[in-house]
This record gives sequence, structure tokens and C-alpha cells, in this order.
Amino acid sequence: MHYHDKMKKSPSPRGPVSDQQATSLDVGIAALLLRFKLEPSIVAGSPYADLHVNDVGLLVMISGPETWSVRKIAQSLGTPISTISSALDRLEQRGLIRRERLPGDRRMVHIGLTQVGNRLVAKIRANQVETCRLMLTRLNGPDREALIRLVTLLAER
Repeated sequence: MHYHDKMKKSPSPRGPVSDQQATSLDVGIAALLLRFKLEPSIVAGSPYADLHVNDVGLLVMISGPETWSVRKIAQSLGTPISTISSALDRLEQRGLIRRERLPGDRRMVHIGLTQVGNRLVAKIRANQVETCRLMLTRLNGPDREALIRLVTLLAER
């Protein structure tokens, strides 16, 4: 019996998660990471090349419309300020981000992308979107919508 068949027979969508279910999901996610080369550290020659694994998400986050400070980034990611500061140091040394004092409050340091950082994030996002397109081509319309809905549900805090 396939895992998908067992899902259909489950009486409650929010019942306990079995070891087999958790293991099946882990195996499936690992296979997706390998199949679609989603792990940045294994994608030589890609926009991710030479980036620390956590830097990709940090760059994409900073590229958003919000005003970011070290404290706000650390709070958003649930990561110590020292860890964020080290990552920002790496990214600043590579010319991908800049730190600027805000005119109204010299104590506040705004974190933003440089032009080089913006170009890299555009490449990263294009690569991510194309990878998702490749994944979704294997599914029909309703299955695509279901997958997107479920992934979005899992990603919510």
C-alpha cells in the first residue's frame, strides 16, 4: 500500500503523525532537494555558488520592501544578533549588502542590498521560480493547487 493510499483512509486530517509518515516525508523532501538541486551548497556555478547556506535566505529577506535592521532580522529569523552580524559581515565583504545610518535616528542602522546584491537576488529568485515550475510540471492543475496550498499551510507560523 502506498503512503498516498493510507492518507485517503485516515479518519482525521489532524490525527497523530506516525513514524512511517514522518520518515516518508523526510525521504521525500531529501529526494526533492537532490532531484531539483535545492540545496545551495551543491549547486556549483549557480547563483548560490560560494554563499553560506543561510545567506541565500537572508539576501532574499533583505530584498523585500521592509526596512531591515540587525535586530529586526534576528527577531524575524529567531536567530541571535551575533549570528546575523557575522552573516552580514560576510555579505558586506562580498559587496552584496550595505549598512547605512538612517537620517532621523543615527543609532538605527538600515541593512540594504547593493546593486550587485540586487542582481544576485534576482538570479536566485529566477532560479527558484524555474525550479518550482519544473516540479509543478509533473502534476495536473488540481494537484498543483493542492500542493501549493499545503506547502503554504506548512510554512505559516
